[in-house]
Amino acid sequence: MENSVVIPTSFIAVLIRYLDERGLAAPELRETLAELASKPQIANRRFSELLEETRQICPAPAFGVQLGRMIEPRDFGLVGYLLTACSTLGQALTRYGRFQTLILTDLSTQVEVSSGVISHQWSLQDADTPIACEFGVALFISLYQSLIGKAIPPVSVGLPFSEPDDKSLYEALLGCPVEFNTSCLMVDIPANLMWMTISSSDPYLRKIFDRQAEALLQTREQSTAAKQTEGEEDFLEQLQQQLLMAMKDGDTQASHVAGLMGYSLRSFYRKLAEQGYSYRSILSGLRRRLAKKYLADLALSYSDIAMLLGYSEQSAFIRAFKDWMGVTPGEYRKGLEK
Repeated sequence: MENSVVIPTSFIAVLIRYLDERGLAAPELRETLAELASKPQIANRRFSELLEETRQICPAPAFGVQLGRMIEPRDFGLVGYLLTACSTLGQALTRYGRFQTLILTDLSTQVEVSSGVISHQWSLQDADTPIACEFGVALFISLYQSLIGKAIPPVSVGLPFSEPDDKSLYEALLGCPVEFNTSCLMVDIPANLMWMTISSSDPYLRKIFDRQAEALLQTREQSTAAKQTEGEEDFLEQLQQQLLMAMKDGDTQASHVAGLMGYSLRSFYRKLAEQGYSYRSILSGLRRRLAKKYLADLALSYSDIAMLLGYSEQSAFIRAFKDWMGVTPGEYRKGLEK
């Protein structure tokens, strides 16, 4: 399970919206979705099963495409917020490539440029059902169209399964020619879209989200390499990832983080104690490591770093750093310059 491919549970929101917009009660499915959404990640194979369960409740042709067309940047979690803060689509898709494994842990998109067209190609290793493939291409299209605020269709799309009876429906929904039985998922878009601006661009927020995404990516890589027991690795990885998101939101209270991970506060503390940790030590250790990394970046002010670490005031960060390191952030930064 721990080696399986996972995605952020923020994608569950699109399934809930689908049920809401169609007025579907589906109490059992909704209960399952709510329970799974309390965790930071979900196995991609399990998400693929949820796609099928939702389709069975409300069957529709090209279901995965129709569902994927409902996706919004916020459904991509931290990466989605980062992309909306970028200046142009080209800048956003560069970030998408950099942080794609935060969206799907084994995602590896191949990008090729030729004759005014940029081709994006990728595969789904452990959940390559037709519905999952439909959803995959549709969500990518919906993402770039949402970012530029224009429904400019792709040049073409490729899907790695047999051609259905209603091929015209796929082409109508996606707005372009669709080829089936391709070797992988393919979305070709006009190269000139890369220069289109993103109306929600915010250089300051982009800087903040860039740092958070880099930290999350590094944390995941370190957790994967760590020599820990399987259950311990899973819990601590989830905790550190949730802490990074909690820092972004400015609420790192144990009760808040425990709730986001699906634990009662008592169970959360017991889980930590069983593995020889305290919440304070985990939070403090993560903040200390990140603070040292952020201080090495002279483009970040002390108030920026305080915000990145989830402190409400710069002074609180300065006091905490001095407790950790025995010097102020300013003294530490000066030491790096020597």
